[in-house]
Parts: sequence; C-alpha cells; structure tokens
Amino acid sequence: MKDNYYNFILPLVRDSGGILLEYFGTNIKTSHKGEDLRDIVTDADIKVSRFIERTIRASYPDDQIYSEERVAGTKPIDTTRAYWTIDPIDGTSNFSRNISHFAVCIGYVESNHPSVGAIYNPITRELFSFERGKGAFLNRAKISVLPTRTLADANVLLHIGRRPELAEWGLALQRLLLTSAKKNLNLGSSALDICFVAAGRADASIYGTLTTRDISPALGILREAGGEIYTAEGKPAELSDSPQKVFSCATSELYRDIVAKSK
Repeated sequence: MKDNYYNFILPLVRDSGGILLEYFGTNIKTSHKGEDLRDIVTDADIKVSRFIERTIRASYPDDQIYSEERVAGTKPIDTTRAYWTIDPIDGTSNFSRNISHFAVCIGYVESNHPSVGAIYNPITRELFSFERGKGAFLNRAKISVLPTRTLADANVLLHIGRRPELAEWGLALQRLLLTSAKKNLNLGSSALDICFVAAGRADASIYGTLTTRDISPALGILREAGGEIYTAEGKPAELSDSPQKVFSCATSELYRDIVAKSK
C-alpha cells in the first residue's frame, strides 16, 4: 500500500504546485489566522488544500486527513490510525511577497510516524520525497546528509519564532551562531530548511516554535537521508500540533556540539 501512496503523492504534489504558480507573481491577497496578525493565510492556501483533500478523498474515501488549513470545529484525527498530512504552502509569508522559497507538503503517516511523503517547490521544480526504509530523494536522485560534526564547520538555518518569551533564548543562540557557526541564515520555509539539511545544503536548522505534524514528510526525508530532528530534551521529535523547540541536524555529534556551546 505504501508504494501505491508514494506513486499517488508525486503527481498530486506537482499538480498542487501548478495551482500555486497561477497565483505567484500576482497581487496575492492575505488574511490572518486567529488573533496573530503575523500568522497569515492566502486564497491559494485554501484552494490548494481543498484540491488535495478532494483528490485524496476521490481515491481513498475512508482515509483521515490532517490539514494545516483545517477549519475550526473539524473533528480531531485519531493518531492511532493512519492519516494524511497536508501543508498547502509552507512558507506562506515568502509566497505572499513573491519570494520563491516555499513548498507544498503532502505526507502519509502510520503509527504516528512518517511513512511516505513529498515536498515540492514549483518555482525551482525541486521535489523532495521519501519512502520509509527506501531512502530520501531529490527529483528521484538519492540524497544524504553531510558528516558535519562541529558548529565551526556548519551552515545553520535559524527561525526563533514570534513568542516574546523566546527572545532571550533566541538572541543568545543568534549570538552563538554569529560567532561560532560557518554561516547562519533564515530562509522562511521550515519544510525546505529540513530538506536542505537532508540534501547536504545545510547542516542544521533550529526552530523555537515548530509544529511538526503538518510537515511530516520533512521529518521522514531527513531521517531517510541519515539525519535526525531532536527536541530541546535531546529526544527524536514526534509529530505534534504543539509549537516546540527542535533541532534538525545532519549528525548527533553536531547536535551535541550546538547544545554544549549554547549553555
């Protein structure tokens, strides 16, 4: 069944990216979620989310679907059963400003672990994908992390988050990266950031408030490429709706070096 789902996801994520191309470069209208004016959504988010859900339901009508753009009052998914995950645009702020670093994310989860999935940037036409136990791929070519073990040799992507209580932690971490890392950046798409670690374009990506369920394929891609995503407590991150501090790293040695130097 996983093979069927993998082959189902690849054209679906490309078609979804095609819809985003219809909006990109135009005057994109935005609104916001809840009370946070910085947490935005576009018409394209809604259109792509509905397209993906409709396509999945046509082929797998009994499957559960979790979408980042789910409406209020939607019945929670049963995580003891298999389910789909959708993030129609990871990097919505970039997309809304016509910045080309964003992606569509579609995944399938079994036993609350990423099983298959794909992440697609329609601007660059780069499609990251994975099948659990079979590897991670970029446009069908197998990818793997770099063996980077120290912060001094690492290119690090950092997104502190918007919570005021994270300011002290984030500023200390930014100071550490400015003085100790080879390079540090904030690109604006957590899913693509993690894929970049998986493909050896970066060595680590750090987040102050990352929800992992909607970008489930990113976790699967990184792990199949030989890396890991850790919680602040040093445990492998699980799929969660709750914002949390996480560190995606090419090697466990690099994770330990970052943590040791940030104390």
